[in-house]
Amino acid sequence: MRLNRRGFLVLSAQLAAVPLLVRCGTNEDPLPVVETPTDTPTSAPTETATVEPTSSLADLYDPDLHQLASKEYALPDGYVPPNLQPIPGNWLMGGQSGSLRAGVLEALEPMMNDAWEDDGVDLRIRSAYRSYDEQITTFQYWVDTVGEEQARRESAVPGHSEHQLGTTMDFADPYNGWELLESFADSPSGIWLAEHAWEYGFALSYPEGMEATTGYIYEPWHHRYIGIEAAAAWRDSGLTLIEFLEQLHEEAGA
Repeated sequence: MRLNRRGFLVLSAQLAAVPLLVRCGTNEDPLPVVETPTDTPTSAPTETATVEPTSSLADLYDPDLHQLASKEYALPDGYVPPNLQPIPGNWLMGGQSGSLRAGVLEALEPMMNDAWEDDGVDLRIRSAYRSYDEQITTFQYWVDTVGEEQARRESAVPGHSEHQLGTTMDFADPYNGWELLESFADSPSGIWLAEHAWEYGFALSYPEGMEATTGYIYEPWHHRYIGIEAAAAWRDSGLTLIEFLEQLHEEAGA
């Protein structure tokens, strides 16, 4: 059976969670086999294997890829992500430009291609990396548009935005006029991402009904790359992304 890219990624993530079977016993040579009479059968105790997980949450922790950025956690002063590269033009919403880390672009390529193979999905990127200075302009735009109180629910103050990490992007779809609205969740792209984004290492940062935890309104378009194995563990945890990343930091002693 030939696996497509999506099937291979899912299988890889699943295999990462499969325990290894370790044979019990010592390194000594095995004892010789002693035949027992057929008229006096005996039964030896069944040997059981020790089950050991392949990795813990601490093993998944990447101090750069899993940096905390939220209302409570600020990025270091002057932070600029490594190895930013331009996003291919055909991945972008018309008239847009942007950049992401090279490793994120590598992860995005199969995801974008697989999404486009599904009928009706026209997944595009509307925005991606924003520098500290660009976030100043973005946040001020929302303050001027909706007032500061509402702006803080919809946009991060400079130095606290996941977009500054270079691993985060806002997707868009023509279904709802390319707008960053909750209706994106009902678009073909939004539905596809909700089902498949984690398979490629991407996590939804601000889920529905979790503003008290995340600090932000529901944003079905906002996804952050955390790696395939970490995304599978995040999905299985049932936690919001910020809670999951906090747990990663705690278990890694970071």
